[in-house]
Amino acid sequence: MTSTLRATKGDRRVLEALLRFRCLSILSAVRFSGLALSSRYRISRRLHAYAERGYARVITGPSAHVVFTPTPKLIPLLELETPPLRAADASAHALAVSSIASQLAHGDNVLHLPDDEWENIRVQMEDYEAGLVCEADMRMAESRLRQSGKRDQAVTQMLHLMDTQRDDVAYRAWAGGNPYQSWPWIVMAHGEAWNTREQRIVSDVYAESDSTVIALTDHRPDLVLARPFHQSIAIEVELTRKPVNDYIATMAGYTTRQSRDAYSQVVWIATSETTAHAIRRGITATGTEQLARVVMADSNGGPLWGGVDLTTRA
Repeated sequence: MTSTLRATKGDRRVLEALLRFRCLSILSAVRFSGLALSSRYRISRRLHAYAERGYARVITGPSAHVVFTPTPKLIPLLELETPPLRAADASAHALAVSSIASQLAHGDNVLHLPDDEWENIRVQMEDYEAGLVCEADMRMAESRLRQSGKRDQAVTQMLHLMDTQRDDVAYRAWAGGNPYQSWPWIVMAHGEAWNTREQRIVSDVYAESDSTVIALTDHRPDLVLARPFHQSIAIEVELTRKPVNDYIATMAGYTTRQSRDAYSQVVWIATSETTAHAIRRGITATGTEQLARVVMADSNGGPLWGGVDLTTRA
């Protein structure tokens, strides 16, 4: 291989996904590339080539599966405007989110939606009328909000206060009706929306059918399947059980006017029955049974940290 590495269209799709989701297994990289599974060895070689040139880091998990993470050098290569990239490390949660996202991008109905609804979503995604919005995209939106000249000093101070709070404090603050202490949430009710395609803030006057524009909501999900006409789906991936109060707090965030306007449903993906039970208790306590549901998942074939795929089941 020559010293000059030209990024192909497939390379770029994989590298952009790597930058957005912070870590990818080979299988997820293949899905994001849009190529067949038979291309996995070629894609693996390409990613190793980028790693040799300092654009990615290779991590070998306990079960000898390889995981790739991005380095700050990848941002100028792709010429993307993104928040500063700190040293990224692979985690089971990040791998789970990228696994779910890659399956959705590949056309797999991992959310177990009704067949007709999923077919509609699949067509929307093929036509770029629907798409995936990850946490990095939402962090970018927050960064843009902080730089927005529209915001007055009081809002700027609120955003600064949010930055100083721990996330566990944030959950309880929001559940207690005190959004001024909750740093993961974006101040809303100001008519702001974020255009994911043009990477800019737009006014509150926009086409409802445009899924590239998402309203910035109070809670930041792990993943959003952005859809037109207020039909976006919030996706939460939960690998370890938290206290029930945390799930009550999270679901309380989804009951706000802004979240209700943005999301038609919330899908939790859990890997154990005890975690699923705690989530369902949080859903019941907030009266959001019509909004949220739980989908079970397995780490298919071994530890998720090892880069093994996360597969949902009915």
